Amino acid sequence: MKFKFILLFLFIILFDFILNILPTIKEQKNYRKIHCFYKNDLFLCPDKTYTFTRQDNQKWTVSTNAYGERISKSTDKNQEYEKEIWFMGDSISFGYLVNNEDTAPYLLNQILNIPTRNLGVDSIGTIGIVNRLNKALEDHPNTQIQTLIWIYNTSDFTDDLKELHRNNIKKHIFYLHYNLAKISNIYNGLLLLKKTSQQESIIPETTIVDPTILNFEHITYKNIKNLYHFINTEKRIKNFLILVYPGMNIATKKPDINSAITLSLLKFFQEQKIPHRDVFQEFLKANQPYFTFDGHPSEEGYKIFTEVLIDQIVRTLQK
Repeated sequence: MKFKFILLFLFIILFDFILNILPTIKEQKNYRKIHCFYKNDLFLCPDKTYTFTRQDNQKWTVSTNAYGERISKSTDKNQEYEKEIWFMGDSISFGYLVNNEDTAPYLLNQILNIPTRNLGVDSIGTIGIVNRLNKALEDHPNTQIQTLIWIYNTSDFTDDLKELHRNNIKKHIFYLHYNLAKISNIYNGLLLLKKTSQQESIIPETTIVDPTILNFEHITYKNIKNLYHFINTEKRIKNFLILVYPGMNIATKKPDINSAITLSLLKFFQEQKIPHRDVFQEFLKANQPYFTFDGHPSEEGYKIFTEVLIDQIVRTLQK
């Protein structure tokens, strides 16, 4: 019996090693390796560089600095400056599916020659975004934030609910799941099988409209109010802007400018007098601002963000 257990153990180790040869499993494991737990949040790990393959077979590379921030031209060697522009948010600010040099913070830094810092982390809600901002304020105590930018995605309505309903048991389960996925090829293979057996989801727009979103009762609105209050009380943040972009319509692959969720969000920003600017018209005029296989902004989409932000920031500097 003992001999059988030894053989089974050796077989599992060998099978796990063989699975590591498969690019899909290796990349999925590596993508988890660029993320680390900080208290109860999952942020980017410091000093990591990995290259991944998109669904269109194009490569994209993610690099982080010593602070666990995706690099821009001005922060690739952990530099700090007296005045900076900061980006916060989820996968859109982070630059999911595009190379470091194609993200909005990197492009803005390159064109304006003003230091930028990318605090974007994929798949976090508003509370996680606030926690990431707090960490950055602690990491850079002598930096003045000339402009804080949030590229807003309506997927926060879903992510905020996940954060709200994640109790201690679920947190521990998720912690075990994520760390196991970092080391086990067999576990990653099982996760891939589960993923391929389910319908592919398009990010970021949802097809089901929660009525609490339309009447401002959703938890996200409360979280945004708290975030805006925090920003207004933080003396080091001089200006704040939310850039609202339209999600991709699944059927047409075009900007969904008539989305009830996005229109409700814009109405909320207006009523609360929260500084914002939508990029609806710019996305409508663009040739292909999305990765149509996924729904995230393409390189063209990030160029649009950058062009709009240049205009906004130059206006702020002229005041």
